[in-house]
Amino acid sequence: MKVVINNENTNNKTLIYQEGFWTGKRTISYDGTPLTKVKRNIFEYKTEKTTENFEIKGNQLVGVTINMLGKDVGVSRKLTWYEIVLSILVFIPCILFGAVGGAVGGALGFTNIMVIRSLDKTWVKIVVSVEFIAISLLLSYVLAVLVFKALTLVGL
Repeated sequence: MKVVINNENTNNKTLIYQEGFWTGKRTISYDGTPLTKVKRNIFEYKTEKTTENFEIKGNQLVGVTINMLGKDVGVSRKLTWYEIVLSILVFIPCILFGAVGGAVGGALGFTNIMVIRSLDKTWVKIVVSVEFIAISLLLSYVLAVLVFKALTLVGL
């Protein structure tokens, strides 16, 4: 996820926030200067005149805000209640297929959260989530059948 912000909260300077989709590695640059990581969620911005700390609050699931220069800058919004419910609905039916289904459902549920967060219309979010439910059920079924076939061939 890469977000570029340039508004009055950033003093009309460009703030670039990047976070890895699966790894969660964060990199930030402000006004063309890459920030150095001080602690887990604190980055340092040094210029010739001043030194400022930028504190990151949140993550991809609950939304990200950066406290910088005495202001809170919203990078990504919080999930709404129905987006969380839609993503849980992707995961729950897959549990019927055991650990394999749970892993598939968890991965596709997380992917569903990332996809529907970027969509604007509620009905499109519902359609995309129903498609993820169908894909996760089909994939869980196919993988569970393959595991059972492999176990019967081995003789367990």
